[in-house]
Amino acid sequence: MNRKRRLVFGFVALGLGAAVLGFSVARYFRSAGIETPARAVDFSLRDLAGKTYTLESYRGKLVLLNFWATWCPPCRREIPLFMEAEKRYRDRGLAIVGISIDSPDAVARYWQELRINYTLLLADDNAMALMAAYGNPGGVLPYSVLIRPDGTVASVKLGPFAEKELADLIEAQLPVTQASAR
Repeated sequence: MNRKRRLVFGFVALGLGAAVLGFSVARYFRSAGIETPARAVDFSLRDLAGKTYTLESYRGKLVLLNFWATWCPPCRREIPLFMEAEKRYRDRGLAIVGISIDSPDAVARYWQELRINYTLLLADDNAMALMAAYGNPGGVLPYSVLIRPDGTVASVKLGPFAEKELADLIEAQLPVTQASAR
């Protein structure tokens, strides 16, 4: 196991252990003076086909960035929630972007297995720095960042989402439409 993967695995274990013990890793990061940025941090990453995406590609949309890996059980559990949210809210302006801290082959196999319906990007050597810039210096997975259409960070989430929690978060940020008001 290479050094980066061991480090990420260690922080995933820390995050899982903390969740079991009721300890908030996010609270620990805040107490250490580590904060999330007020504005989104740009990136440039490729998808499985080699197409490059930047955060600018999603201007005007509510963007949920999710850092994950195929070997991370909590990450795998929340992906179906993201798939359902993508289907339900895409027409209202939501874009879900998964940034995988994993090998392209593993991501491709998992994408095909689940038929993931949102954009998956492959992390490069700067992925840990990107997570740190978004308030997760330890690289704990899963880690999600919700970015408003104006480029401000609405919230961050360390650990997996529950179904209602994800829906409530998205609903609070999306504009109300005729169809959603019924």
